[in-house]
Amino acid sequence: MSPRVLLVRDGLEGAAPWMAQVLRDGGLNVRTISDAELADVAPSDVLLLKIVDRQAVATCWTLHRQGHRSVIAVSGAASSKECIRLLNAGADYYLDAWLPAAELVARVRVVLRFTAWIDERTALLASAGRAS
Repeated sequence: MSPRVLLVRDGLEGAAPWMAQVLRDGGLNVRTISDAELADVAPSDVLLLKIVDRQAVATCWTLHRQGHRSVIAVSGAASSKECIRLLNAGADYYLDAWLPAAELVARVRVVLRFTAWIDERTALLASAGRAS
């Protein structure tokens, strides 16, 4: 099964179509949605979105509780201060929407690999706990 990548276009109107195409060209299964659709969509393996509100902690943790495995905060004008704020708020990763195409795909793949690794470790720990 191919990893499910969701891209929330709100706040990224200029970059979202380009990002989606680059990720698709990189072999990823990407669906672009609006912020209004986010509450009703099935959980994703990776969710990319711009977090603009002051409730970044609540936003990140709500998305994780909804089942989205990894939340990537995206910025159209990345800054170190914003990156630190969003990572501390619960985003799993942070990237600039205007990265070179190959780097954008590579960074999303890093998040997918890390998530798969955590799932493997969790499954091993669970099976070890059942064996004892």
